[in-house]
Parts: sequence; C-alpha cells; structure tokens
Amino acid sequence: MRKSNIGMITSAIIPAFTIVYQPIWLLGLIITSIASTKLFDPNFKDSIYSPNFRKNTSIYLLVLSILEGITGFGAGPQTSGIISTLTFNLLNRGNSLELHLVLIIPLALFFILHTVSGVGSLILSKGIKNPILFKYIIPIVWIMMYLVVVYLDLYYFL
Repeated sequence: MRKSNIGMITSAIIPAFTIVYQPIWLLGLIITSIASTKLFDPNFKDSIYSPNFRKNTSIYLLVLSILEGITGFGAGPQTSGIISTLTFNLLNRGNSLELHLVLIIPLALFFILHTVSGVGSLILSKGIKNPILFKYIIPIVWIMMYLVVVYLDLYYFL
C-alpha cells in the first residue's frame, strides 16, 4: 500500500499547482493510474476497499474540509477581517480566496476516493466479487468523476 499511498498523495498535491499551470492535472491522473496496480484489487489487503483506507481518507477529508472552511470564511466580505486577524494577516482576503479555490481539487479527490471506497466495500459485502467490476469499471468511473470535478474547477472557478 505504500506505493499506492504515495501515488494518491502525489496525485492530490500536483493538481493543487493548477493555479500556476493548468494542464498539470493530467500528470496527477497519470501518477494515479500508475500507482493503482493493486489499489483496486479487492483481494489485496490494503486495497481501496479496506476499512483502513477509508479511515485514512476520512482523516484527509477532515483536514482539507477544515482548511476549506477557514479559507472560505477568510474570503468572505464580512468574515475576512476576523480570519485575517486570527492568522496574523497570513490569510488576507486575496490569499484566502486563492487557497480556497486551490483546495477544491485535493478535497474532491479524497471525497471521490472515500465515496468509491465505500461503494466498493458495499458491493463486496453483498457478495459480488466480479474482478472486471473492481479492476476496470470502478476505476474508470472514479477517474471520470475526478475529471469532471477538475474540468469544472479549472474552467469555471480559476
């Protein structure tokens, strides 16, 4: 799972730099597909469908959600002064808005991973163990969902 974990983290960090260079999210997608050799295998103990993986993604989601909330309040017209004061002017209104928009892609990545992991675990608990479903269909759906989020973020928010 170490290789897959590094791939997932890297694929979340690389798209965060899309504010500098937009097409770089393709690199994150390629790294994800390379790192996912055993990630979607339901027979692998550290696959995406394991409870440990959902626990880790939920921790990342919690941290990213808190950061998204703080930067959202920092970008707001009424609450930006409070956040700016609390962060010693590190998160002024402009910085907060930029961070708020940049955090959407990693937050979406971990949210989609967490959701797909839960759906896959539910399908496994129902006794469905079709390898084509777990190794091809679920990853393709996951990548398509991620591409939609990245497309919407890049072309409508940045």
